Amino acid sequence: MGNNIKILGYEKEAFKEVAKAVLRYAILGLVVGIFLTSPTGLSKIVPELIKLRKKYGDRVVDKSLNKIVKDRFIKIIEKNGETTLKITEKGKVRLVNFNIDTIKIRESCWDGQWRFVIFDIPEKRRIARDVLREKLKEIGFIQIQKSVWACPYECEEEIDFIASVYDAEPYVNYIIAKKIDHEKYLKSKFNLK
Repeated sequence: MGNNIKILGYEKEAFKEVAKAVLRYAILGLVVGIFLTSPTGLSKIVPELIKLRKKYGDRVVDKSLNKIVKDRFIKIIEKNGETTLKITEKGKVRLVNFNIDTIKIRESCWDGQWRFVIFDIPEKRRIARDVLREKLKEIGFIQIQKSVWACPYECEEEIDFIASVYDAEPYVNYIIAKKIDHEKYLKSKFNLK
């Protein structure tokens, strides 16, 4: 039990903000150029952490950083004198989950066009496929075939974000169409006139 780092109620918001900052940075897979002797050294390379230290205090931010490394959301790779920060698959899932609240379809007046997401994500990227399918359901898409989903509202940026986090862009297509068969069915599902 001593290996787990417990985040207490008041620390949860800090952990979420610290993790989002570090994971967004780690997804770039950049060579950071300094040797990281501890997770707290991340403050030297992730600029957002300086503000978060002022907001939450050093102890809470350091605890969050240690948990991010301990829970294997990132990998710190030392090779040939260079340090690279990489996000793990577990970290990618967490990053998408952290952004779930901000990924929403902006419902507006329907412009008469349909948005489709069509994907064929290989089995080796099953996590990406499952997350995309769940997120499409959650943000209001209607499944019309196995990997074909429809929505009347603009959401290309949101779909691009999820696909990019999982390196699934080559397998995901976003299509805008003016006319489709069975439009009456979709209009009724989205309460459109």
